[in-house]
Amino acid sequence: MDKREKKPLTQEEEIKKDFFLDLKRGINMIIPQNENRNVDIEKVARKCGITGIQRVPSEKIFNKHAVLIDSEIYVNSDDNPEKQRFAIAHEIFHFLTKWPMSDSMQAIARQGEAWKKQNAGSAEAITEVVADYFAANLLIPTERFILLEDKTDEEIANVFDVEAKCIGKRREEIENELYLMTPNNLSSDIDLKNQDPLSLDELDHVLESYSNHDSGQA
Repeated sequence: MDKREKKPLTQEEEIKKDFFLDLKRGINMIIPQNENRNVDIEKVARKCGITGIQRVPSEKIFNKHAVLIDSEIYVNSDDNPEKQRFAIAHEIFHFLTKWPMSDSMQAIARQGEAWKKQNAGSAEAITEVVADYFAANLLIPTERFILLEDKTDEEIANVFDVEAKCIGKRREEIENELYLMTPNNLSSDIDLKNQDPLSLDELDHVLESYSNHDSGQA
């Protein structure tokens, strides 16, 4: 998929790689691996501890796509279904995490639109970019996308129930992800333990910690 010559990763690329591995492990715990490519985002939200998803007129949530209040997500009913799905996935990130501004977030956010805006570099802007990246990975997992990469953006968007513009951006993200994940040495002694799925005990522990988190962040 990526034709770039493989070179040693820079420090920032190593940060992105570590962040991506952590993110993928988290998503693999959230979405069932034996389901169809179309993720049931509302089912995922309930699994993560969201107690309700309400669709309300845009003026009720200050014209935002969605708002998280305690353990409920209020979604803009004026948005199309695809945008609503992405907004729910975005708010799941806020519900599950309360991350400080870190080198990992900054490395990811530098490639996001919010970084270029007036509030670029703020903790809020960085968190929003990372939440979008999480949502894209949740709705369009790398492993499932690459099975369809030869199809048009519109065809893939229909499979995942997202907007076509999400697929265009996801192509760029996945190209970079695969570049970061490809080892420099492709010999048989490559250690891939960091990509192993979590055990059931580890999964139970993480999901338990999710249910005990502070859910006050909007």
